[in-house]
Amino acid sequence: MGNRTGTTVAGPQVEDMRSFLNTWVIPNDTRQETENLPDLAASPDDWARTLPQLPRPRADELADLLRLRDDLREDVGERGTRRLDEWLAQRPQTVRIGEGELRLEGPAAPVDVVLRQAAGLVLTERWRRLRACPDCRWVFYDQSRNNTRTWCSMYAGESGRACGSIAKVKRMRETQKRRTAAVEAG
Repeated sequence: MGNRTGTTVAGPQVEDMRSFLNTWVIPNDTRQETENLPDLAASPDDWARTLPQLPRPRADELADLLRLRDDLREDVGERGTRRLDEWLAQRPQTVRIGEGELRLEGPAAPVDVVLRQAAGLVLTERWRRLRACPDCRWVFYDQSRNNTRTWCSMYAGESGRACGSIAKVKRMRETQKRRTAAVEAG
């Protein structure tokens, strides 16, 4: 479940959030939606390796954590924060100003920790650079200057998939097919 496109310049908070959001994946080899969060929660070692910044949820906390993750993925897909705002209205966090910076504080439950991480990314304007690939749904950080990157990758690297190239080839073939059909019909 590693980082498909290398580490970002955005810092560890973004990478922590991406690791959490990418516990739901569409693996390149199977192309089947895969839910990893419950298995990670069942294994202290796997949890500590994959999500070290996040307290491992108790059994009664897992359903909320899954719903939060799915809601945050929806917000990323929509490039918004509506669902995050709804969660924060239900589970308010505390903002403290200290040593020239804002600090978010609150309960140590996994959901609250993720809410503070997400709110921190919004406050530092890095949330808007999180994207979900329209093909594989992998959440990545858009490092492009104009913040318009669409695909997780254009070139097959360690992930073995180049969603952007695949989409462009598919679009080109569809265009060629339409042109051929128009010539044959005309």
